[in-house]
Amino acid sequence: MARTPPVILVAALAAGLLGPAEAATKKVRVPNQYDGSWTIVAATTEGPCAASTRYQVQIRNSDASIPGEEVDIDGGVSAGGVVQAIITQGSNKVPIAGNLTASGGGSGTWRTSGGLVECSGSWSAKRAG
Repeated sequence: MARTPPVILVAALAAGLLGPAEAATKKVRVPNQYDGSWTIVAATTEGPCAASTRYQVQIRNSDASIPGEEVDIDGGVSAGGVVQAIITQGSNKVPIAGNLTASGGGSGTWRTSGGLVECSGSWSAKRAG
């Protein structure tokens, strides 16, 4: 069985943390208080996805993206830091949920759906700069 990296999850995390225009199609809303570089670590607790994956995300002027990844992100982050998004890459969809803090932290959960592989896990976020 092939391992599917939780890039979609990261994209989801990215729903609260992303950057460059060439990286993704953006349909996210992220308040400016979350602008900056973020490191997201996605951990798999169920399924054959990679055990742990680290992503660098840039949020600039409320736009979030994951550099180098072709993903579609639908959702966003509320002014209070609540993250709700669906990250799509091909036929894989990853709903994510959680919270971010303006002081630079965050965590939540993710689960794949609609693809060939079923996985779920958690994510943590830390402002990198």
